[in-house]
Formats: sequence, C-alpha cells, structure tokens
Amino acid sequence: MENLSNATHEEKHALLPEDGPHSELYKKAVPIWCGKSPDDLEWDVGEGIACGYARGFEEGIVMAMLRPEWAQGLYHRLRLDYLTTHTPEDLLDWEQCAEETAQAMPIRGESSLTSNDGRGGGGR
Repeated sequence: MENLSNATHEEKHALLPEDGPHSELYKKAVPIWCGKSPDDLEWDVGEGIACGYARGFEEGIVMAMLRPEWAQGLYHRLRLDYLTTHTPEDLLDWEQCAEETAQAMPIRGESSLTSNDGRGGGGR
C-alpha cells in the first residue's frame, strides 16, 4: 500500500473498501432514517446529501462511543427541543428507525468488537 501519512482524512476515507461499514451505512441507514433511497434523496435534495448523511451518521457513532456522556446529554437536549414542535409519539419514529437499522446491519462476532489500535473491546 502506498504511503498515506501525508494524505488528508478525506483522501484516506475515499480509499476505504467499498464493502465496509461506511458503505453499509450509506446503503442501509440512509433509506431507513431519511425515508428515501440515496439516489432519490440526492435527486430531491441535492448531490452529495446522502453521502453527507451517511458520513455524519458514521461520525456520530464514533462520537457516541468515545464520549458517551456527551452524546447522551446532547440526545436529551435534542429531544427536548423536538418536543417543542412534536408530540412524544412523533419521536417514536427514532426508536423504530434505530431498531430497523440494528436489524438491517447486525453486528456479529468478536472481530466486529476489536480494533487494531488496542482500544476496542476485547482486543488482543
């Protein structure tokens, strides 16, 4: 593999394998949470929106894992903010989308819980 030490984060991200978790988020999580396929979303809203949504979803997961107390605090702030214009029943969509995402992208086996940098759960 070529030396990527001087590459930007975006350049390195573009070299990730097409069948990795980031691609799965694009193909499965975007339609669940947005209610439209990535192609339809880009047609309706604009080019790049589905990629941006998937990338934000991915980085939100990283933030939730690295700073769970912050993510939980922000979740509660977001929920309170949404309740100014939505009913509690409206927000049940979040639970449904979370369940559909977990079902569409099940996590199996120890290899998904380890990391190469020694910070994953159960790394060797």
